[in-house]
Amino acid sequence: MKTVEEVRNDIPLTKKCIYADNGATTPVPVPVINAMNEYFLEYCANVERGTYSIALKASKKWNEARRNVSKILLNCGDEEFIFTKNLTEAANMVAYALEHSLLNDGKEQNPIVKWGEGDRIVSTIMEHHSNLMMWLRLAKHLNLDFSLVKPANDCRLLPELFDIVDEKTKFVAFQHVSNAVGTVHDVKKIIKRIKEKNPDCLVFVDGSQGPGHMPVNVKGLGCDFYGFSGHKGPLGPQGTGGLYVKKELIEKMEPMLLGGGIISDVLENGYSLADTYSKRFDAGTPNIPGLIGLGKAAEYVNEIGLGNIEKREKKLGRILLEELSRMKGIEFYGSDDDRGTITFNIKGWRSHDVSLALDEKNILTRAGHHCCIPLMRFLGIHEKYGGNVRISFHYYNTEGEVKKIIEAIGGLL
Repeated sequence: MKTVEEVRNDIPLTKKCIYADNGATTPVPVPVINAMNEYFLEYCANVERGTYSIALKASKKWNEARRNVSKILLNCGDEEFIFTKNLTEAANMVAYALEHSLLNDGKEQNPIVKWGEGDRIVSTIMEHHSNLMMWLRLAKHLNLDFSLVKPANDCRLLPELFDIVDEKTKFVAFQHVSNAVGTVHDVKKIIKRIKEKNPDCLVFVDGSQGPGHMPVNVKGLGCDFYGFSGHKGPLGPQGTGGLYVKKELIEKMEPMLLGGGIISDVLENGYSLADTYSKRFDAGTPNIPGLIGLGKAAEYVNEIGLGNIEKREKKLGRILLEELSRMKGIEFYGSDDDRGTITFNIKGWRSHDVSLALDEKNILTRAGHHCCIPLMRFLGIHEKYGGNVRISFHYYNTEGEVKKIIEAIGGLL
């Protein structure tokens, strides 16, 4: 297990400021940077192509990264895991596959979903735009009904709220953790409720705020798809991420991109895709150094202990919320449960002005609508405050930093 101080020593930025915007992007530890530099300096070659020594090493490291990320962060096999550049790409890959049948060996296969008149897609009003817009577009393209679930008063998605799912509901997409208010939902119970209503309904989970912040077991959750970004909880580089797809579904998925590296054969009138399903989605030269870096980042958070990260984030969030709750003139959003993200507004202040004032004290926070405009309007804070102020922690944040944040916010009242 790595100590907080050891992790802080690996992240030089922690010596320069109080970084509390981990819900958006996390600083990358030096060992992860070193792993990427090693690729550039020692075996900078394309993967799955050449047979010379450094090309073989690159492919080996690439495949090791896929195994590490899938196992450590999602607890799934690498044959069910697709490398992506972020959650946004993961969701768009699924949306594309739901609209297009697989073409392989010169023949069009049966579609993942046979859409019919009156079929419906369900999502929630809490979603990040990257887990909403593609489902809206899919519904428009296929002339499907589209419904949004609204949360309980504490911004929690409850299983019973998904009782709108019926035999005509073919697909549901919702978040694991809210990036806008920090609420952690009981994903397993929600999916169980959905599947009870319609066992054939497919479920996509946006895990952007999950892996790296907490242990995640996609098999245990019961989801059909689970996507995430590598530059948030896992402490990986930007431009990396992943998508879990159940084996019986990944076999039927049509790749969103075609090109080199994903085929077993190409003829003048057709092509055959790679036999390894997860590698059908690696068209073109991928972000090799970044994804090798993500593999190292998975190892890094595993050394800390994903349970330890979750426990510490909750502890810091609890301290912050308890102290700020004693102050007058602050509005809070989300549940009162232990969580590592706290969102609030100060009455009479625009959210961005609060964040700018904290920046003057070298405290870095995020303010605005957090790419969740429908939720901000639902809460009545989009026009009033311009969104909210978000403080999101990771393992390397300290109790001393929390104290300084509390003092700085108190000074604004």
